[in-house]
Amino acid sequence: MSIPKVFIDQVLEQTNIVDVIGRRLPLTKKGNNYWSLCPFHDDNNPSMAVNEDKQFFYCFVCQESGNAIHFLREYEGLDFVDAVETLASSLGLEVPYERTPQENFSSDLLDSAVSFYANNLKSDEASHAKDYLKARGITGAVAKKFNLGYAPNSWDTLFKQAHEKYNHQEIEESGLFIEKEKGFYDRFRDRIIFPIRNIKGQFIGLGGRIIEAGEPKYLNSPETRLFNKSNELFGLFEAKDSKNTDTLIVVEGYMDVIGLYQHGIQNAVATLGTAVTSRHLSKLLRYTKDIYFAFDGDAAGKIAAWRALENLFPLMREDINAKFIFFDEGEDPDSYISQKGMGAFNSLLENSIPLSTFFFSKVKEFNLEQIEGRSKAANHAMPIIKTINNSVIRNIYSYELAQLCGMNPDQLSEIKTSNQTSQVPQPESTNSNVRVKAMINIFKALIAFPKLASNPAFNEIAGIERFQFLKTILDAYHGNPRARPANIIESIENEQIKGFFSQATIEEMEISEKNATKLVEDCIAVLLKNEKDREEMLKEKYNTESISAYERRELQQLILKKPELGTEDQEWLSKLSSKKA
Repeated sequence: MSIPKVFIDQVLEQTNIVDVIGRRLPLTKKGNNYWSLCPFHDDNNPSMAVNEDKQFFYCFVCQESGNAIHFLREYEGLDFVDAVETLASSLGLEVPYERTPQENFSSDLLDSAVSFYANNLKSDEASHAKDYLKARGITGAVAKKFNLGYAPNSWDTLFKQAHEKYNHQEIEESGLFIEKEKGFYDRFRDRIIFPIRNIKGQFIGLGGRIIEAGEPKYLNSPETRLFNKSNELFGLFEAKDSKNTDTLIVVEGYMDVIGLYQHGIQNAVATLGTAVTSRHLSKLLRYTKDIYFAFDGDAAGKIAAWRALENLFPLMREDINAKFIFFDEGEDPDSYISQKGMGAFNSLLENSIPLSTFFFSKVKEFNLEQIEGRSKAANHAMPIIKTINNSVIRNIYSYELAQLCGMNPDQLSEIKTSNQTSQVPQPESTNSNVRVKAMINIFKALIAFPKLASNPAFNEIAGIERFQFLKTILDAYHGNPRARPANIIESIENEQIKGFFSQATIEEMEISEKNATKLVEDCIAVLLKNEKDREEMLKEKYNTESISAYERRELQQLILKKPELGTEDQEWLSKLSSKKA
């Protein structure tokens, strides 16, 4: 699925990056920018600037930069689509997805499969499936609400229907079938079917539970064009549809969600065979700031709870209220509410364990009366605390840990995380720095005076492949001279160029339009001279037989783009075209 560019532009136009970052990090206004400790490197002195007018952030140490979409992607570990969804949700906008023809076929085939399995649940063949659901207390109304179905104990019942309408590729990519030497057969057989919806209510995959003894107990669709299990939550659409997202309860399985729904708890969601990921959490936080984790009482449930805590720490803010419920060994949310009722379950919610209490209870499991135990506790807990991006919350956790371990917070801060490395880039060569400075100054001039995009001086470098990124930026300004930098950057593909453009956006330029025009022309001259120097360097590499095939093509382009070719140029072109790489 893709998102129309016009909608992305609309989201960026309506978003205030200061609000987005300010909800996650403390910001201090100084001059034209807001400043914060940078969450993308080990920062002790506020080095990240956020500019409200230009809707940009930029770190002057590690050079991480971009618009609100990019900040969310890096800060919360989201992909592009999830970041846009998060911003759109905060604005009360619904993302108008555009599906490819292949995605439409996959969706149509899934809809057909859901209907087929739901109808099959009504058949005599599904009597043991219906008996199982009744034994679990699931009524027909709830089964219908979740579109539950039954996959017959047959190798190819669904395939026989599908192959009449869909081609080989569409069947293969649907995830509903498995291909062997003799052809396709149904992935789900003799299982209760749990259709999986996205937040818009569209079917994107299936889950199946075995009825009798056997393994695997649960089977999900593989990942497809429509389905990514690390992003999706079973039951979230139904909770949203029931307008019950003031708080959300994260459980482990389909039956937990459905069992709670059956007893009046209509705000439970479940992951799909994976641990709770940062993407899951970011999706939940679009709808509520109050999240309960209610996992099974076995060892796996306790591990799942700790993984959820670890992934939530980087996203923590003062307004997020996360709590944990732990059941006795052998119990789960479905069995608990079935035996003890809704009132008892609500009591569990009222007496749930706050995130910080859960965290420090695990720290206290170390022997804190011994030096070795305090050392183990500090080395175990501090790397997790360091992942908290909110500096106030991080400092409070550090202080509490220091008190428990008999240390001071400064000593704790010396503990390194396993992947903690310097992110400060190495300085570039002088020649490269000249080129970079020229590009940044061109960007500054264009940002200040977008109509300079029509300056004929740009024609001099328009044909040079290394400067094609400039054409993208110029075209963006031609299309919309009033476009904000936050919108322009989405058209830049090269990450390094994005960084240079971001730096130009944040750094102020006090200059008249006349001087900006002269600056652009001077910088283009610098870039052209840089290209001449590069041409000479590549010729030297050719003469020493150390030139690569890519560099040979680049040298050809540098010569061919000249307005007039001299005798020496013709000779070089002849040599370059005749000699093999």
